[in-house]
Amino acid sequence: MYMSRIRLQPNASENKDFWRSLGNTYQVHRLLWSLFADDPQRNRDFLYHYKNAKDLPTFYSVSERTPSDEGDVWNIESQHYEPTLHVDQRLSFSLRANPIRTKRDAEGKQHRHDVIMNAKNQLKLDGIPRVDWPYEAEIVQNVGFEWLARKGEQYGFMVNEHEVRADGYRQERFYKAKGKHHVNISTVDFTGLLTVTDPNLFRNALYRGIGPAKGFGCGLLMVRRSLI
Repeated sequence: MYMSRIRLQPNASENKDFWRSLGNTYQVHRLLWSLFADDPQRNRDFLYHYKNAKDLPTFYSVSERTPSDEGDVWNIESQHYEPTLHVDQRLSFSLRANPIRTKRDAEGKQHRHDVIMNAKNQLKLDGIPRVDWPYEAEIVQNVGFEWLARKGEQYGFMVNEHEVRADGYRQERFYKAKGKHHVNISTVDFTGLLTVTDPNLFRNALYRGIGPAKGFGCGLLMVRRSLI
């Protein structure tokens, strides 16, 4: 596996057409795919995280092959990614995730629900007046942590509620190219400390990601050694 940092070349930032290509999550998704476009029939074999660093777009990716830029737009730095892991290892982490829960309706059909909106809907169903609701930041922190803790059980790590911050909740709606139906994605940013409980499961999380919407910049768990 490879870990890559993909930074915009300074001279490319002066191109107005480039900035139009970052208009929404789907356009960013297409841009990243273009860096792994050696075979149009290939399935996605990479994760990525998008952020602005010093007002310039920067991506981090974990992939089975190195990204390649034919247009001299990006500065790409790649290295082999084979982290050494062990039980009880403490790591700092960051994660942008699409936290959802799957429920079945009366007809047995599965539906995906944004856990934040689901918590708000439950407050409505419980008849709690809106003025008595917790602040949204509190809902995001509490419900987001619960979601992450469940994922930890699945992916070989453990988190403590006092060592995790969940914030940056946002919702986005966009259309795919030539698409008639819109796509809704909700994201939450997690940062904090975790403890590895199963190195093999945890390695799979690092390589394959956590949660859905991986093709749209979610799921990449970035870690480093913790001094705590």
